[in-house]
Amino acid sequence: MPGSDASPNAARISRRGFFGAAAGSAALALWPGSSARAAAPIARRLREDYVGRLCYNENPLGPSPLALAAMGESLNLGHRYGDWYAESLRQQVAALHGVAAQRVLAGSGGTEMLNLCARGLVTPGCNVVCPYPSYSQFPGDAALYGAEVRSASLDDDHRVDLGRVAQLIDAQTTAVCITNPNNPTGTVLSAAALAGFAEALPAHVALIVDEAYHEYVHDEGYASAMELVRQGKRAIVIRTFSKVFGLAGMRIGYLVGAGDLVNALAPLQTWGTVTRAGIAGGIAALGDAQHAADTVALADATKAYCFAQLDALSLEAIPSETSFFMVDVGQPAGPVANQLAQRGILVRTGWGMPRHLRVSTGTMAEMQAFIAALADILGQARVADLPAAATAMHGNFPNPVADRTAIRFTVGEAARVRLQLYDLQGRLVRTLLDEPREAGHFEVHWSRDDQRGRRVEAGVYYYRLAAGAQVETRRMILL
Repeated sequence: MPGSDASPNAARISRRGFFGAAAGSAALALWPGSSARAAAPIARRLREDYVGRLCYNENPLGPSPLALAAMGESLNLGHRYGDWYAESLRQQVAALHGVAAQRVLAGSGGTEMLNLCARGLVTPGCNVVCPYPSYSQFPGDAALYGAEVRSASLDDDHRVDLGRVAQLIDAQTTAVCITNPNNPTGTVLSAAALAGFAEALPAHVALIVDEAYHEYVHDEGYASAMELVRQGKRAIVIRTFSKVFGLAGMRIGYLVGAGDLVNALAPLQTWGTVTRAGIAGGIAALGDAQHAADTVALADATKAYCFAQLDALSLEAIPSETSFFMVDVGQPAGPVANQLAQRGILVRTGWGMPRHLRVSTGTMAEMQAFIAALADILGQARVADLPAAATAMHGNFPNPVADRTAIRFTVGEAARVRLQLYDLQGRLVRTLLDEPREAGHFEVHWSRDDQRGRRVEAGVYYYRLAAGAQVETRRMILL
Protein backbone atom coordinates (compact mmCIF):
# COMPACT_ATOMS: atom_id res chain seq x y z
CA MET A 1 0.00 0.00 0.00
CA PRO A 2 1.37 3.48 -0.82
CA GLY A 3 2.94 5.13 2.20
CA SER A 4 2.98 1.98 4.29
CA ASP A 5 6.20 -0.11 4.30
CA ALA A 6 5.07 -1.58 7.63
CA SER A 7 3.98 1.93 8.64
CA PRO A 8 0.57 3.12 9.81
CA ASN A 9 -2.31 5.13 8.02
CA ALA A 10 -7.25 6.97 8.93
CA ALA A 11 -9.55 10.95 11.06
CA ARG A 12 -10.22 13.76 13.23
CA ILE A 13 -11.23 17.30 12.38
CA SER A 14 -11.67 20.54 14.29
CA ARG A 15 -12.54 24.18 13.53
CA ARG A 16 -12.36 27.63 15.08
CA GLY A 17 -11.43 31.08 13.81
CA PHE A 18 -8.72 32.22 16.18
CA PHE A 19 -6.32 34.63 14.56
CA GLY A 20 -7.57 37.93 15.93
CA ALA A 21 -5.85 37.38 19.27
CA ALA A 22 -2.41 37.92 17.82
CA ALA A 23 -3.11 40.86 15.52
CA GLY A 24 -2.37 43.60 18.01
CA SER A 25 1.41 43.71 18.44
CA ALA A 26 4.27 42.88 16.08
CA ALA A 27 7.52 41.20 17.04
CA LEU A 28 10.45 39.64 15.21
CA ALA A 29 10.17 35.90 14.47
CA LEU A 30 13.03 33.70 13.33
CA TRP A 31 12.97 30.09 12.25
CA PRO A 32 15.59 27.80 10.74
CA GLY A 33 16.03 28.19 7.02
CA SER A 34 14.26 31.56 6.71
CA SER A 35 15.12 35.21 7.03
CA ALA A 36 13.75 37.39 9.79
CA ARG A 37 10.24 38.72 9.26
CA ALA A 38 7.84 40.87 11.24
CA ALA A 39 5.36 38.66 13.05
CA ALA A 40 2.84 38.96 15.80
CA PRO A 41 3.53 36.79 18.84
CA ILE A 42 2.17 33.33 18.11
CA ALA A 43 -1.36 33.12 19.47
CA ARG A 44 -2.19 30.45 22.02
CA ARG A 45 -5.25 28.23 21.76
CA LEU A 46 -4.17 26.39 24.85
CA ARG A 47 -1.51 26.99 27.42
CA GLU A 48 0.41 23.96 26.16
CA ASP A 49 0.29 24.55 22.40
CA TYR A 50 0.77 27.04 19.58
CA VAL A 51 -1.89 28.10 17.10
CA GLY A 52 -1.22 29.30 13.57
CA ARG A 53 2.31 27.92 13.35
CA LEU A 54 1.94 26.56 9.82
CA CYS A 55 5.62 26.88 8.97
CA TYR A 56 7.29 23.78 10.46
CA ASN A 57 5.11 20.89 9.20
CA GLU A 58 4.49 19.78 12.78
CA ASN A 59 1.81 17.30 13.83
CA PRO A 60 -1.26 19.27 15.02
CA LEU A 61 -2.49 16.28 17.06
CA GLY A 62 0.70 16.17 19.12
CA PRO A 63 2.42 12.98 20.34
CA SER A 64 0.48 9.76 20.67
CA PRO A 65 -0.89 9.07 24.16
CA LEU A 66 1.17 5.88 24.23
CA ALA A 67 4.35 7.85 23.54
CA LEU A 68 3.45 10.40 26.21
CA ALA A 69 2.95 7.65 28.77
CA ALA A 70 6.21 5.94 27.85
CA MET A 71 8.18 9.17 28.01
CA GLY A 72 6.66 10.04 31.36
CA GLU A 73 7.56 6.64 32.76
CA SER A 74 11.13 6.98 31.46
CA LEU A 75 11.67 10.08 33.59
CA ASN A 76 11.86 7.87 36.66
CA LEU A 77 15.36 6.96 35.43
CA GLY A 78 16.22 10.46 34.29
CA HIS A 79 19.18 10.51 36.66
CA ARG A 80 20.78 7.58 34.80
CA TYR A 81 22.53 7.74 31.46
CA GLY A 82 20.47 6.11 28.77
CA ASP A 83 21.14 3.83 25.84
CA TRP A 84 24.28 5.35 24.29
CA TYR A 85 23.41 4.52 20.68
CA ALA A 86 19.65 3.94 21.06
CA GLU A 87 20.13 0.19 20.70
CA SER A 88 16.58 -0.65 21.82
CA LEU A 89 15.09 1.76 19.29
CA ARG A 90 17.36 0.44 16.55
CA GLN A 91 16.17 -3.09 17.28
CA GLN A 92 12.55 -1.99 16.87
CA VAL A 93 13.31 -0.14 13.64
CA ALA A 94 15.22 -3.13 12.27
CA ALA A 95 12.28 -5.42 12.97
CA LEU A 96 9.88 -2.93 11.36
CA HIS A 97 11.85 -2.80 8.12
CA GLY A 98 13.13 -6.37 7.96
CA VAL A 99 16.84 -5.61 8.25
CA ALA A 100 19.61 -6.37 10.74
CA ALA A 101 20.02 -3.89 13.59
CA GLN A 102 23.61 -3.32 12.41
CA ARG A 103 22.11 -1.64 9.33
CA VAL A 104 20.34 0.99 11.46
CA LEU A 105 21.61 4.18 13.10
CA ALA A 106 19.45 6.43 15.29
CA GLY A 107 20.09 10.00 16.32
CA SER A 108 18.77 13.46 17.03
CA GLY A 109 16.21 13.69 14.26
CA GLY A 110 16.64 13.27 10.55
CA THR A 111 18.82 16.36 10.87
CA GLU A 112 21.61 14.43 12.57
CA MET A 113 21.29 11.56 10.11
CA LEU A 114 21.64 13.89 7.10
CA ASN A 115 24.58 15.66 8.73
CA LEU A 116 26.20 12.30 9.43
CA CYS A 117 25.83 11.36 5.76
CA ALA A 118 27.45 14.63 4.72
CA ARG A 119 30.37 14.12 7.09
CA GLY A 120 30.90 10.54 6.05
CA LEU A 121 30.50 10.91 2.30
CA VAL A 122 32.26 14.19 1.56
CA THR A 123 35.87 13.68 0.44
CA PRO A 124 38.44 16.20 -0.85
CA GLY A 125 37.54 17.42 -4.34
CA CYS A 126 34.19 15.63 -4.42
CA ASN A 127 30.76 16.80 -5.47
CA VAL A 128 27.25 15.85 -4.43
CA VAL A 129 24.10 16.15 -6.53
CA CYS A 130 20.71 17.24 -5.20
CA PRO A 131 17.44 18.40 -6.75
CA TYR A 132 16.42 22.02 -6.22
CA PRO A 133 14.21 23.26 -4.74
CA SER A 134 14.33 20.56 -2.10
CA TYR A 135 15.23 20.07 1.54
CA SER A 136 18.48 21.92 2.13
CA GLN A 137 20.01 20.07 5.10
CA PHE A 138 22.23 17.63 3.21
CA PRO A 139 23.51 19.98 0.49
CA GLY A 140 24.10 22.71 3.06
CA ASP A 141 26.09 20.42 5.33
CA ALA A 142 27.99 18.90 2.40
CA ALA A 143 29.04 22.37 1.28
CA LEU A 144 30.26 23.18 4.79
CA TYR A 145 32.43 20.05 4.70
CA GLY A 146 33.96 21.11 1.38
CA ALA A 147 31.88 19.45 -1.32
CA GLU A 148 30.78 21.10 -4.54
CA VAL A 149 26.98 21.01 -4.55
CA ARG A 150 25.38 20.49 -7.96
CA SER A 151 21.69 21.33 -8.22
CA ALA A 152 19.27 19.70 -10.66
CA SER A 153 16.12 21.72 -11.33
CA LEU A 154 12.67 20.16 -10.96
CA ASP A 155 10.46 19.40 -13.95
CA ASP A 156 7.48 21.51 -15.02
CA ASP A 157 5.22 19.66 -12.57
CA HIS A 158 7.52 20.49 -9.64
CA ARG A 159 8.76 16.89 -9.42
CA VAL A 160 12.34 15.70 -9.05
CA ASP A 161 13.77 15.19 -12.56
CA LEU A 162 16.01 12.13 -12.28
CA GLY A 163 17.31 12.64 -15.81
CA ARG A 164 18.67 16.05 -14.87
CA VAL A 165 20.15 14.59 -11.69
CA ALA A 166 21.90 11.85 -13.67
CA GLN A 167 23.42 14.37 -16.08
CA LEU A 168 25.30 16.05 -13.21
CA ILE A 169 26.97 12.87 -11.90
CA ASP A 170 30.63 12.30 -12.74
CA ALA A 171 33.67 10.45 -11.40
CA GLN A 172 33.99 12.88 -8.45
CA THR A 173 30.38 12.49 -7.30
CA THR A 174 30.16 10.69 -3.96
CA ALA A 175 26.45 11.04 -3.18
CA VAL A 176 23.04 11.91 -4.56
CA CYS A 177 20.42 13.03 -2.03
CA ILE A 178 16.74 12.93 -2.96
CA THR A 179 13.85 13.93 -0.72
CA ASN A 180 10.83 11.78 -1.55
CA PRO A 181 8.19 13.09 -1.09
CA ASN A 182 9.91 16.33 -1.99
CA ASN A 183 10.01 19.26 0.40
CA PRO A 184 8.83 21.99 -0.33
CA THR A 185 6.74 20.92 -3.33
CA GLY A 186 5.08 17.82 -1.83
CA THR A 187 5.47 15.79 -5.02
CA VAL A 188 6.66 12.17 -5.25
CA LEU A 189 8.80 9.97 -7.45
CA SER A 190 7.40 6.62 -8.49
CA ALA A 191 8.97 3.46 -7.14
CA ALA A 192 9.77 2.33 -10.67
CA ALA A 193 11.55 5.57 -11.55
CA LEU A 194 13.63 5.54 -8.37
CA ALA A 195 14.51 1.86 -8.76
CA GLY A 196 15.63 2.43 -12.35
CA PHE A 197 17.73 5.38 -11.27
CA ALA A 198 19.35 3.37 -8.47
CA GLU A 199 20.11 0.51 -10.85
CA ALA A 200 21.93 2.83 -13.25
CA LEU A 201 23.83 4.72 -10.55
CA PRO A 202 27.63 4.29 -10.71
CA ALA A 203 29.00 2.03 -7.99
CA HIS A 204 31.01 4.83 -6.37
CA VAL A 205 27.91 6.97 -5.74
CA ALA A 206 25.75 6.55 -2.62
CA LEU A 207 22.01 7.20 -2.95
CA ILE A 208 20.42 8.96 0.04
CA VAL A 209 16.62 9.10 0.17
CA ASP A 210 15.02 11.31 2.82
CA GLU A 211 11.53 9.93 3.53
CA ALA A 212 10.40 12.31 6.28
CA TYR A 213 6.83 12.39 4.89
CA HIS A 214 6.59 8.76 3.75
CA GLU A 215 3.53 7.89 5.85
CA TYR A 216 1.35 10.58 4.22
CA VAL A 217 1.64 9.27 0.65
CA HIS A 218 -1.37 7.77 -1.16
CA ASP A 219 0.02 7.79 -4.71
CA GLU A 220 -0.34 4.24 -6.07
CA GLY A 221 2.98 4.40 -7.91
CA TYR A 222 4.98 5.33 -4.83
CA ALA A 223 6.88 2.95 -2.57
CA SER A 224 9.55 3.40 0.07
CA ALA A 225 13.18 3.12 -0.98
CA MET A 226 13.67 0.66 1.90
CA GLU A 227 13.28 -2.10 -0.66
CA LEU A 228 16.40 -0.81 -2.45
CA VAL A 229 18.34 -1.23 0.80
CA ARG A 230 16.96 -4.71 1.32
CA GLN A 231 17.99 -5.58 -2.25
CA GLY A 232 21.59 -4.64 -1.48
CA LYS A 233 21.74 -1.34 -3.33
CA ARG A 234 24.30 1.21 -2.09
CA ALA A 235 21.57 3.31 -0.55
CA ILE A 236 20.52 4.99 2.69
CA VAL A 237 16.93 5.77 3.69
CA ILE A 238 16.29 8.38 6.38
CA ARG A 239 13.13 8.62 8.49
CA THR A 240 12.02 10.93 11.29
CA PHE A 241 9.67 10.82 14.27
CA SER A 242 8.99 14.56 13.88
CA LYS A 243 6.08 14.38 11.44
CA VAL A 244 3.42 11.66 11.53
CA PHE A 245 4.56 10.49 14.99
CA GLY A 246 4.32 13.99 16.49
CA LEU A 247 7.67 13.99 18.30
CA ALA A 248 9.41 16.96 16.65
CA GLY A 249 10.48 18.41 19.98
CA MET A 250 12.00 15.12 21.12
CA ARG A 251 14.46 15.04 18.17
CA ILE A 252 14.45 11.41 17.03
CA GLY A 253 15.34 10.05 13.61
CA TYR A 254 17.06 7.09 12.05
CA LEU A 255 18.66 5.77 8.91
CA VAL A 256 18.68 2.32 7.35
CA GLY A 257 21.46 1.67 4.89
CA ALA A 258 23.81 -0.60 3.03
CA GLY A 259 26.30 -2.34 5.30
CA ASP A 260 29.41 -0.59 3.95
CA LEU A 261 27.80 2.83 4.27
CA VAL A 262 26.53 2.28 7.81
CA ASN A 263 29.91 0.86 8.84
CA ALA A 264 31.59 4.02 7.53
CA LEU A 265 29.14 6.38 9.24
CA ALA A 266 28.80 4.69 12.64
CA PRO A 267 32.28 5.63 13.98
CA LEU A 268 31.56 9.29 13.21
CA GLN A 269 28.44 9.44 15.35
CA THR A 270 28.45 11.13 18.74
CA TRP A 271 27.06 8.90 21.47
CA GLY A 272 24.05 9.79 23.56
CA THR A 273 22.30 12.14 21.12
CA VAL A 274 18.89 10.56 21.73
CA THR A 275 17.57 10.93 25.27
CA ARG A 276 16.12 8.16 27.39
CA ALA A 277 12.69 9.80 27.01
CA GLY A 278 13.12 10.11 23.26
CA ILE A 279 13.94 6.43 22.88
CA ALA A 280 10.93 5.42 24.98
CA GLY A 281 8.63 7.75 23.07
CA GLY A 282 9.90 6.59 19.71
CA ILE A 283 9.38 2.91 20.48
CA ALA A 284 5.87 3.57 21.79
CA ALA A 285 4.98 5.76 18.81
CA LEU A 286 5.91 2.97 16.40
CA GLY A 287 3.27 0.86 18.11
CA ASP A 288 0.45 3.41 17.91
CA ALA A 289 -0.93 2.89 14.42
CA GLN A 290 -4.21 4.63 15.25
CA HIS A 291 -2.53 7.91 16.15
CA ALA A 292 -0.54 7.89 12.91
CA ALA A 293 -3.71 7.07 10.97
CA ASP A 294 -5.58 9.93 12.65
CA THR A 295 -2.73 12.27 11.76
CA VAL A 296 -2.75 11.27 8.09
CA ALA A 297 -6.54 11.53 7.90
CA LEU A 298 -6.49 15.03 9.36
CA ALA A 299 -3.84 16.11 6.84
CA ASP A 300 -5.95 14.65 4.03
CA ALA A 301 -9.07 16.45 5.23
CA THR A 302 -7.41 19.83 5.68
CA LYS A 303 -5.66 19.63 2.30
CA ALA A 304 -8.94 18.77 0.59
CA TYR A 305 -10.63 21.72 2.28
CA CYS A 306 -7.83 24.14 1.42
CA PHE A 307 -7.48 23.00 -2.18
CA ALA A 308 -11.21 23.51 -2.77
CA GLN A 309 -11.11 26.97 -1.22
CA LEU A 310 -7.95 27.98 -3.10
CA ASP A 311 -9.56 26.86 -6.33
CA ALA A 312 -12.56 29.05 -5.50
CA LEU A 313 -10.12 31.93 -5.03
CA SER A 314 -8.55 31.15 -8.44
CA LEU A 315 -5.24 30.29 -6.78
CA GLU A 316 -3.18 27.32 -7.96
CA ALA A 317 -1.82 24.85 -5.40
CA ILE A 318 0.71 22.14 -6.20
CA PRO A 319 -0.82 18.68 -5.56
CA SER A 320 0.82 17.38 -2.38
CA GLU A 321 1.44 13.93 -0.88
CA THR A 322 2.66 15.40 2.42
CA SER A 323 1.52 17.38 5.46
CA PHE A 324 2.08 20.69 3.65
CA PHE A 325 1.38 22.27 0.28
CA MET A 326 2.55 25.18 -1.86
CA VAL A 327 0.21 27.76 -3.33
CA ASP A 328 0.92 30.43 -5.95
CA VAL A 329 -0.62 33.65 -4.61
CA GLY A 330 -0.19 35.49 -7.93
CA GLN A 331 2.09 38.17 -6.50
CA PRO A 332 5.30 38.37 -4.44
CA ALA A 333 4.71 35.95 -1.59
CA GLY A 334 6.92 37.69 0.99
CA PRO A 335 4.55 40.59 1.74
CA VAL A 336 1.60 38.18 1.86
CA ALA A 337 3.45 36.00 4.38
CA ASN A 338 4.24 39.09 6.47
CA GLN A 339 0.58 40.09 6.56
CA LEU A 340 -0.41 36.57 7.54
CA ALA A 341 2.19 36.70 10.33
CA GLN A 342 0.68 39.93 11.62
CA ARG A 343 -2.55 37.97 12.02
CA GLY A 344 -0.80 35.19 13.92
CA ILE A 345 -0.44 32.74 11.02
CA LEU A 346 3.14 31.75 10.17
CA VAL A 347 3.92 30.22 6.77
CA ARG A 348 7.10 29.87 4.72
CA THR A 349 8.45 31.39 1.51
CA GLY A 350 11.66 30.91 -0.46
CA TRP A 351 13.30 28.12 -2.46
CA GLY A 352 13.52 30.30 -5.55
CA MET A 353 9.72 30.29 -5.86
CA PRO A 354 8.91 33.98 -5.27
CA ARG A 355 5.12 33.77 -5.64
CA HIS A 356 4.57 30.63 -3.57
CA LEU A 357 3.69 30.11 0.08
CA ARG A 358 4.45 26.79 1.74
CA VAL A 359 1.69 26.03 4.22
CA SER A 360 1.71 23.24 6.81
CA THR A 361 -1.51 21.37 7.48
CA GLY A 362 -2.76 22.16 10.96
CA THR A 363 -6.13 21.63 12.56
CA MET A 364 -9.20 22.35 10.45
CA ALA A 365 -9.66 25.49 12.55
CA GLU A 366 -6.19 26.72 11.63
CA MET A 367 -6.66 26.01 7.94
CA GLN A 368 -10.00 27.80 7.84
CA ALA A 369 -8.40 30.77 9.58
CA PHE A 370 -5.56 30.70 7.03
CA ILE A 371 -7.98 30.66 4.09
CA ALA A 372 -10.09 33.48 5.53
CA ALA A 373 -7.01 35.62 6.24
CA LEU A 374 -5.48 34.92 2.83
CA ALA A 375 -8.73 35.82 1.06
CA ASP A 376 -8.91 39.07 2.99
CA ILE A 377 -5.26 39.95 2.28
CA LEU A 378 -5.70 39.28 -1.44
CA GLY A 379 -8.80 41.46 -1.54
CA GLN A 380 -11.39 38.71 -1.93
CA ALA A 381 -14.72 39.76 -0.48
CA ARG A 382 -15.64 36.29 0.72
CA VAL A 383 -14.48 32.71 0.64
CA ALA A 384 -16.77 30.38 -1.25
CA ASP A 385 -18.88 28.15 0.99
CA LEU A 386 -16.76 28.81 4.09
CA PRO A 387 -18.46 26.58 6.68
CA ALA A 388 -19.54 27.85 10.03
CA ALA A 389 -17.49 27.00 13.09
CA ALA A 390 -17.79 23.30 13.87
CA THR A 391 -17.61 21.41 17.11
CA ALA A 392 -14.00 20.51 17.90
CA MET A 393 -12.33 18.48 20.61
CA HIS A 394 -9.03 20.13 21.56
CA GLY A 395 -7.90 17.40 23.94
CA ASN A 396 -7.39 16.82 27.63
CA PHE A 397 -4.48 18.30 29.54
CA PRO A 398 -2.50 16.74 31.05
CA ASN A 399 -2.66 13.40 29.24
CA PRO A 400 -1.58 10.90 30.66
CA VAL A 401 -3.56 11.75 33.80
CA ALA A 402 -2.38 11.25 37.35
CA ASP A 403 -5.17 12.85 39.40
CA ARG A 404 -6.93 15.64 37.52
CA THR A 405 -7.38 16.71 33.90
CA ALA A 406 -9.14 19.42 31.91
CA ILE A 407 -11.02 18.51 28.72
CA ARG A 408 -11.26 21.44 26.31
CA PHE A 409 -13.54 21.74 23.34
CA THR A 410 -15.34 24.17 21.05
CA VAL A 411 -19.06 24.13 20.24
CA GLY A 412 -19.74 25.65 16.83
CA GLU A 413 -23.43 26.39 17.30
CA ALA A 414 -26.03 26.05 20.04
CA ALA A 415 -26.72 22.38 20.74
CA ARG A 416 -27.20 19.82 23.49
CA VAL A 417 -23.69 18.75 24.48
CA ARG A 418 -22.89 15.38 26.02
CA LEU A 419 -19.35 14.53 27.23
CA GLN A 420 -18.87 10.97 28.49
CA LEU A 421 -15.98 8.70 29.47
CA TYR A 422 -15.89 5.00 28.53
CA ASP A 423 -13.54 2.10 29.23
CA LEU A 424 -12.11 -0.15 26.50
CA GLN A 425 -15.10 -2.49 26.79
CA GLY A 426 -17.44 0.38 25.94
CA ARG A 427 -18.85 0.65 29.47
CA LEU A 428 -19.81 4.11 30.68
CA VAL A 429 -17.44 5.33 33.39
CA ARG A 430 -18.72 8.86 33.92
CA THR A 431 -20.98 11.43 32.27
CA LEU A 432 -19.10 14.69 32.62
CA LEU A 433 -21.57 16.96 30.85
CA ASP A 434 -25.10 16.62 29.47
CA GLU A 435 -26.83 19.95 28.91
CA PRO A 436 -27.57 22.61 26.26
CA ARG A 437 -24.67 24.94 25.44
CA GLU A 438 -24.37 28.00 23.23
CA ALA A 439 -21.54 28.31 20.72
CA GLY A 440 -18.19 28.93 22.39
CA HIS A 441 -15.10 27.44 24.03
CA PHE A 442 -15.45 25.24 27.09
CA GLU A 443 -13.34 23.42 29.65
CA VAL A 444 -14.58 20.56 31.82
CA HIS A 445 -12.50 19.35 34.76
CA TRP A 446 -12.44 15.75 35.93
CA SER A 447 -10.85 14.41 39.12
CA ARG A 448 -10.71 10.73 38.13
CA ASP A 449 -13.90 9.63 39.85
CA ASP A 450 -16.58 7.41 38.30
CA GLN A 451 -20.37 7.79 38.46
CA ARG A 452 -20.34 6.55 42.08
CA GLY A 453 -17.44 8.71 43.18
CA ARG A 454 -14.86 5.90 43.16
CA ARG A 455 -11.34 6.44 41.83
CA VAL A 456 -10.99 5.11 38.28
CA GLU A 457 -8.24 2.54 37.80
CA ALA A 458 -5.17 3.08 35.61
CA GLY A 459 -5.50 2.22 31.93
CA VAL A 460 -6.63 3.50 28.55
CA TYR A 461 -10.07 5.12 28.28
CA TYR A 462 -12.08 6.98 25.67
CA TYR A 463 -13.95 10.22 26.09
CA ARG A 464 -16.70 11.09 23.63
CA LEU A 465 -18.08 14.53 22.78
CA ALA A 466 -21.48 14.77 21.07
CA ALA A 467 -22.95 18.14 20.09
CA GLY A 468 -26.00 17.96 17.87
CA ALA A 469 -25.10 15.66 14.97
CA GLN A 470 -21.36 16.02 15.49
CA VAL A 471 -19.45 13.38 17.45
CA GLU A 472 -15.76 13.08 18.25
CA THR A 473 -13.81 10.58 20.36
CA ARG A 474 -10.34 10.83 21.91
CA ARG A 475 -8.17 8.57 24.04
CA MET A 476 -7.05 9.27 27.59
CA ILE A 477 -4.43 7.39 29.62
CA LEU A 478 -4.73 7.16 33.39
CA LEU A 479 -1.51 6.46 35.29
